Amino acid sequence: MSQLRQIIVVEDDDDIRHLIHLCLSTLGAFDVQQYVLASIAIKSIHEDTLPQMILLDVMMPEMSGKEFIPLLRKIKGGDSVCVVMLTAKVSQTELSGLLDAGADFVAQKPFDPMLLPQLLQEYWELYCARI
Repeated sequence: MSQLRQIIVVEDDDDIRHLIHLCLSTLGAFDVQQYVLASIAIKSIHEDTLPQMILLDVMMPEMSGKEFIPLLRKIKGGDSVCVVMLTAKVSQTELSGLLDAGADFVAQKPFDPMLLPQLLQEYWELYCARI
């Protein structure tokens, strides 16, 4: 299993995005790229620049997280990227819908920023165990 190092964060809320970046880069020592819009994030991802994981907000302007996933999967190697969706909606229907849309994991907002690096590492280990 490879060690989780590269994460892209796609979140339109500036405060949440900056908090995630701070926690992941400082506490988790991850290499983090951050984007406000999914439409810009998807344009930056190519076969040779694939991250290991994408932390993706569900509801964003221009393109939702659900719309982002199929575009990611079309990129060569994009089906090997672990996608963690962030949502405040936690009904079973919503969770099932996000997993059906191609998310590998769903993390609930609000989250404890101090525990986020550990949570993503656990998701990564689970993801690697099943591929």
